[in-house]
Amino acid sequence: MKEGLTGKQGTEQPMVLYRVLRWVMSIYFRARMKIRFEGEDNVPKKGPFFLVLSHQSDLDSLLLHTFCPRLIFTLAKSSVFRTRFMAWLAPRVGAVPTRRYQIDPQSVRVALRLIERGEGVGVFAEGERSWDGKLQPLRGGTIRVLLKAGVPVIPCGLVGTYEILPRWGHMNWFKLGLGREPVTIRYAKPIHFGRHDDRASRERARPEATVRIEKALHAVMAR
Repeated sequence: MKEGLTGKQGTEQPMVLYRVLRWVMSIYFRARMKIRFEGEDNVPKKGPFFLVLSHQSDLDSLLLHTFCPRLIFTLAKSSVFRTRFMAWLAPRVGAVPTRRYQIDPQSVRVALRLIERGEGVGVFAEGERSWDGKLQPLRGGTIRVLLKAGVPVIPCGLVGTYEILPRWGHMNWFKLGLGREPVTIRYAKPIHFGRHDDRASRERARPEATVRIEKALHAVMAR
């Protein structure tokens, strides 16, 4: 994984597979869903940014990696990498392993290294999928990382994925009706917090930053 995400080869070779799968999955999802895109111009065409996402369904990451205007890396729970196949595939399509419910210094270092390299990094700030389709409290550790990075933060809502595949649900990929499931991927305007290098500064800024991100996520998740 380190070679694909942070090594000397950079992203060129690993991202070939990512680009191919984006094309394949875009055909599939457009056939199966009525997908709308709002606010795509809010995603920078170049330069680093954090994309802070609502997390309603396992579909969220797939749709994000397929349709985000920029190639994006996302922090994914470490259990995704358990099988040999997924341990090989996931890093090549932009997934970075992280441990849930605890601070993971390694994933933080990788995320910040990607930001320094000018990449876009997606984070599910709730830490897990919603049980009821509503926004959950945002993880303090995630907010601290955003404040430390000091790059634009773009809230993103994926509306409709909870109805298709909730946390406890199961979806038959082949029986999903053609073009019947409405989904909206909505990007808010970038939020700029400035860079907070020391811990004390991050702690002072964290409450207000949390409120601003939560407010923006509620707005992009609205029907």
